[in-house]
Amino acid sequence: MSMEGEAYVREQRPKRQPQTDTTVRSLEDKIPYVREQRRKKANRRLIYVLILIGLLIGVVFYLQSSYSRVATFDVDGTINVKKEDIIQASRIKVKETHAFNVSEEAVLERIEDVPGIREATMKKRFLHHYEVEVVEEKEIAYAKDKPGARIVLADGTILPGKSKEELFDAPILTGFTDPSLQRLTKELVKIEPKVRSRISEIVANDQTDKGGLKLFMTDGNTVLLSTSAFSNSLNEYVKVISALPKGKTGTITIDGGIYFKPYTGKK
Repeated sequence: MSMEGEAYVREQRPKRQPQTDTTVRSLEDKIPYVREQRRKKANRRLIYVLILIGLLIGVVFYLQSSYSRVATFDVDGTINVKKEDIIQASRIKVKETHAFNVSEEAVLERIEDVPGIREATMKKRFLHHYEVEVVEEKEIAYAKDKPGARIVLADGTILPGKSKEELFDAPILTGFTDPSLQRLTKELVKIEPKVRSRISEIVANDQTDKGGLKLFMTDGNTVLLSTSAFSNSLNEYVKVISALPKGKTGTITIDGGIYFKPYTGKK
């Protein structure tokens, strides 16, 4: 090919456009978008941080405020046991104890350890309001003379005060000092309820026999025995009276053996 032909071919080839202008223009277009995305990302991070700080402040405020503490603590179902004793045993202080420190199981366990309480249940209401329902032990006897009225409960608890129940099947105790009443109570709780309901009154008979007792029964009999033999002997009372002459009533003495002396004339 001649020189003229080669020159013609070179002139016919398309010339390549420079890439520099296009690249620069593309970067210029992307920079605002990148900046906007970075700004949005930074704003989101700031919002998250502010929310976290707000939550921490809210938690601190809640813990320091009265809203996190026990608002009320009510006790129902008491008859003879004082509500103050139950509240004190629960270790809960209204407006002071934090609600998240209240363990229902632990509170009920402490309340049921109160003398005279048989069982307890607890309900939690909205905004840390608590209600406790207790069931007391049954009254099994009532001492009504000096040094003052006292109530004997089924768990052996002796409480000062007058009975608030109608004791149709519990004996009246007369002439007992505090020490002698405590000794009797330990024996009284061992007696079967069906036998205990047959006792109308128990009188301390210390003048003739130290630790002696005189029992007036609902069937008209009188039983003489000592405190030490009280529960063991009296649980056999039904068998004893079944062996007595039919229609006869009198004094039954239990002292090593069992002796019956019928009443003569009027009792």
